[in-house]
Amino acid sequence: MKHAIRACYSFWQRFGLRLAVLGICVIALILILPEQPSGNRLTEAFRLQTDTQDYQLPEPIVDADKLNGTWQSVTLPYASAPQWHWEKQSPATTRLTWYRLQVPASPQLALPLYLFIPYGRSSGTLAIYADGVLAYQSHGNLQWNGSNQPRWIALSNTTQSRVPHELLIRVQHNKASGESLSSVWIGTHDELYARYAKLNFLQTQLTGVGSAAFLATGLFAFLVWLTRRSEPIYVLFFFMSVFYFICSMHNYVGDNQLLLSDAWFGWLTVNSTLWMVCTFHLFLEQLHGCHRKGLTRALLISSACMGLITVPDIAGLTNSAITLLLYLFIVIMGIGIFSFGLWNSICKQSRDGILLSGWGMLIALSGFADWLMQSSFIGMENVFLTKYASIGLVFVFWYIMFRRYVEALRTVEAAKDNLAQRLKEREAELAATHERLREIERHQTLSQERQRLMQDMHDGLGSSLTSALRVVEHGHMDETEIAQLLKGCIDDLKLAIDSMEPVDADLLLLLATLRYRLGPRLESTGIALRWEVKSVPKLDWLDPKNSLHILRILQEAFTNIIKHTHATEIRVATRAEPDHVVVTITDNGQGFAVENALKNGGKGLSNQMRRAEAIGAEVKLDSSDAGTCFTLRLPIKRIFGPLATISVAMYS
Repeated sequence: MKHAIRACYSFWQRFGLRLAVLGICVIALILILPEQPSGNRLTEAFRLQTDTQDYQLPEPIVDADKLNGTWQSVTLPYASAPQWHWEKQSPATTRLTWYRLQVPASPQLALPLYLFIPYGRSSGTLAIYADGVLAYQSHGNLQWNGSNQPRWIALSNTTQSRVPHELLIRVQHNKASGESLSSVWIGTHDELYARYAKLNFLQTQLTGVGSAAFLATGLFAFLVWLTRRSEPIYVLFFFMSVFYFICSMHNYVGDNQLLLSDAWFGWLTVNSTLWMVCTFHLFLEQLHGCHRKGLTRALLISSACMGLITVPDIAGLTNSAITLLLYLFIVIMGIGIFSFGLWNSICKQSRDGILLSGWGMLIALSGFADWLMQSSFIGMENVFLTKYASIGLVFVFWYIMFRRYVEALRTVEAAKDNLAQRLKEREAELAATHERLREIERHQTLSQERQRLMQDMHDGLGSSLTSALRVVEHGHMDETEIAQLLKGCIDDLKLAIDSMEPVDADLLLLLATLRYRLGPRLESTGIALRWEVKSVPKLDWLDPKNSLHILRILQEAFTNIIKHTHATEIRVATRAEPDHVVVTITDNGQGFAVENALKNGGKGLSNQMRRAEAIGAEVKLDSSDAGTCFTLRLPIKRIFGPLATISVAMYS
């Protein structure tokens, strides 16, 4: 999807505007290329005018010789100037204008016949008579009946039909407004329809399709604005499309009855043109970034005032010439706004602003040319340029909005890529930091473990060797006692080394290590070892430091048995309680008085109690003539902190 959008944008950026200009040039060529004359063109006519009151339905049969008034010879196309002076009139004041045309006798005229009227400006009803018989009448509003739209009229085609000798064209319109009529073509379908279809497409259908497409794009821009409220250019584009759709309706509606009255339809189309120019100005400000609050305020206030004073039935403004003056005011205002916008765009080097304001200037000049034709200052069979220039404006807007939309997508993608790159760099930094922290932690762990071993060896092995050295120096120990002391020192060293091995929180593995180390010593003393160790829960707090505490506690229990109880058998057992794991060491020795041992300063029991307190465990001694039972209760989930419970129970 992303690549498709980029490809479309690249194509549009390179060829879109060129295609739009090429399309307008093709339309212009179609309009100006000469056509092979076909059919009969009627240019000589007689004209008659009478004042009337209100709009009347046309009579079914009319005798041109009996109409009141004087016929005057005119040449088609003919246009009467509107009433430029203002006077308060009633909408019911109307004027009836007749055009009388003679159909030349020609062998080329064959049934069925059609009339083709390229242009005709009249704010009123239209009816056509063939030899005095009504052949066509308009069915739109009383004043708005598809002004400036080509007419295609099929004459009567029955068994009694014949080629008419005379045509009467009846136009009833507002008295103050002028009326005009182009040359009239009469001929067969094959002779006239191609010319009518081309003109109808270029003058009516093309405008309708362009305004509908513009409105659809505006609705899309409005949906974009709902998600991007901080960018008013999208909602301005939406209002531009709405105002353009409304003001261009007079180009392609009117053949049938409108939903609005003539007065309100005219007010809506005129004021939508005015508001479109104001919105155009606001849109240009968003492009070139040069905001003039005073000018914007003046435009909005004048547009609002113009809308209020032209509300239907206020001050009796029913004169169509007033509408022409309003259009002239809009054209002049548009030229000023577009010139101002073009200057600011050049100063700000805004390519989009230059393009849009330049095209707006082209539309304003085209509007002035169309106003001259509507006001009968130039020939009425010239081409209306505004509608075609406006279609080009639609392409310009599409180009600008599509480019901005794709650039916004590119910005989002660039921000996304930048964010991904920054995230990747941040992840690399975090990984490097994490690796450094791990290295520091490893060094700290090694240092702490080294300090722990040094402290333990100093307190245990070092103390034992120092004591032994002093006794040997004074000659108070024989060789056997020295050997036993050295064996104890070696056991201390081995236990310190064993505590460094990972046990994975498995107490049984730790007890197995102790058995492996103390087993040979027990055998040398003639003490039998009964191993009744069962499976127990793992202790998640069992690390090397705490392992050494447990080994020291149990080693001290074995040492006391070997030295003092004269036992012949030691039983080691384990069991599991809800919150504790219990290790018991039982011997069959002679027992001793626990209280006396503590009072006499037994260093071994004190060390056991201190180490048990360090790991949150409990030590119990039960000694009698039948033997001694040493119990070590280890918590499954250790409670860290000063609230750990230490319990030493002694029995005698």
